[in-house]
Amino acid sequence: MAHDSQSKTILITGGSGFVGQNLARFFVPRYSVVVADRNNSLTDDLRFSTKFVDLDISDADAVLSTFDTILPEVVIHAAGNKNVRYCEEHPEEAYQVNALGTNYVADACRRIGARMIYLSTDLVFGGDRGNYQESDLPVPSLVYGKTKLQGEQYALRELSDVIICRSGGIYGKASPLLRWLSTELEAGHRVDCFTDVINTPTYMENLAEMMEDILQKGLHGIFHTVGRDSASRFQFFQTYAKTFGLNHDLLQPIEASADRAKMLLLPNSSLSIDQTRTKLEVPFNSASEGFARLQSQGGVK
Repeated sequence: MAHDSQSKTILITGGSGFVGQNLARFFVPRYSVVVADRNNSLTDDLRFSTKFVDLDISDADAVLSTFDTILPEVVIHAAGNKNVRYCEEHPEEAYQVNALGTNYVADACRRIGARMIYLSTDLVFGGDRGNYQESDLPVPSLVYGKTKLQGEQYALRELSDVIICRSGGIYGKASPLLRWLSTELEAGHRVDCFTDVINTPTYMENLAEMMEDILQKGLHGIFHTVGRDSASRFQFFQTYAKTFGLNHDLLQPIEASADRAKMLLLPNSSLSIDQTRTKLEVPFNSASEGFARLQSQGGVK
């Protein structure tokens, strides 16, 4: 990033969450970072290095007035309801937050002339075959995926230069899933891991690097910003346990099969990086490379 980027402001919606805080931490040396969220659960390092604003993205007036006050050059829209079961059981609320909220953010970006990055999901696809490309027609099977896809469509309608980053299987510093796994394995508990639930694990900092490269190059459109390889939950957990010296013999490979639908899990939601990789210069990390980077930065805790 150019040396004058510190004078530019980047606003991150949903910035108090796991993804948002990791994005903020990555961009702090490069931008003046504003974290927007409904609650302030920032870690101490971010409390001192970022500015926090209270924002409910489902309130159109609040979004516009906040953006109008801060005037960010870039907005990373990471806010949304990511609880797949909650969305399935509350479709109207999911639509209000994930679809309309994204519309409000895109509209405000258009009005103030900000670049917008929308963090979308691999679940915009049906998840039956995997290796989906950017040009494949998204046919989501879950409410979460449907509302995130509506968010994509609204953003594309509002902004000719919007950046849509579809991602999935995101892990990194303070990952709730990996914290849980570490605790279970350290306690000597057996962990059942699905062999028939597959996605494309994405190291959080690698995702931020891809976003930065897209911004630097002035690109726009839809990108598959995920890790290099697909993996089942069992393979992913095994790689993590081996990297961090945890007892991987406690990981039990099982099939979700008939229970998969009840658990709202998809067989294979992996994304292809073939198209995106030709446009970017950053390396796309495999899970083992991502875990090695995470280990060098002190691990998940």
